[in-house]
Amino acid sequence: MDNAQASAISLSDFYCCYLLRSLKPGCKNCVYVGSTPDPVRRLRQHNGEIAAGAASTRSRRPWEMLLIVHGFPTKPSALQFEWAWQNPHMSRHSHSNAVSFEGRRVLYGSAQKKLGTKLVALFAMLAVPPFKFWPLEIVCPDRELHSDLVVRAQQSHMPGHMRVCQGGIAQAFEQTPASRAYLGLPAPGESCSICHEALVETRPWGACSGCSASWHLACLAQHMAGGPSANVSVPLVPTMAWCSRCQKPFVWGHAVRAFAQPDK
Repeated sequence: MDNAQASAISLSDFYCCYLLRSLKPGCKNCVYVGSTPDPVRRLRQHNGEIAAGAASTRSRRPWEMLLIVHGFPTKPSALQFEWAWQNPHMSRHSHSNAVSFEGRRVLYGSAQKKLGTKLVALFAMLAVPPFKFWPLEIVCPDRELHSDLVVRAQQSHMPGHMRVCQGGIAQAFEQTPASRAYLGLPAPGESCSICHEALVETRPWGACSGCSASWHLACLAQHMAGGPSANVSVPLVPTMAWCSRCQKPFVWGHAVRAFAQPDK
């Protein structure tokens, strides 16, 4: 693959879901779930500093942003997660066997807009498909809440490729690359390192950042699942992957996102 070609096209990478908590006296346990490409600006909107805050949050201003979840493959996938997090009592994901009986009692309870319910819902969603396969990261600025999130992550068996980080939300937003590499078109004559057939624009493909290998993503998934070098159990939808040539590990979701076409 031509490196110049691979870096020639870029597209927006950051879209997150967030959890707000009201700071209004008497409303400390009231929370709100939303999504945005810019959490810093969105908090200002909710607090009425600039226009376009959600009408449902006006009566409980001011708000603080407790945490964000980012790393979604696409904006629609973030919106799907947002809806499930907002409405766990109506989401089909809450019926999964991965959600404990005690967890379901909370999710189907009457306290849908309380902090405890939203934290239970967050980790319940992270444990079920399709969300469990995505390279998601939770960022929380509060030390005490971060410690609680780490315990919840361990108790819920959050997938190992996900992370719970303590840090500023503005810093996380600013430090996330404003763009991500899009592979673009395969180079003329470039072929899959596994099946040796030509790489074409219409068939999902990826390339290793550690060597010159490139492959059809389906070929790589098959290779990991049943090839001679497979030494670990690989789920139907992988979370981690390894280059077929140099064995360098990478997050499967990142490879899929690198193939995605830029928004028009």
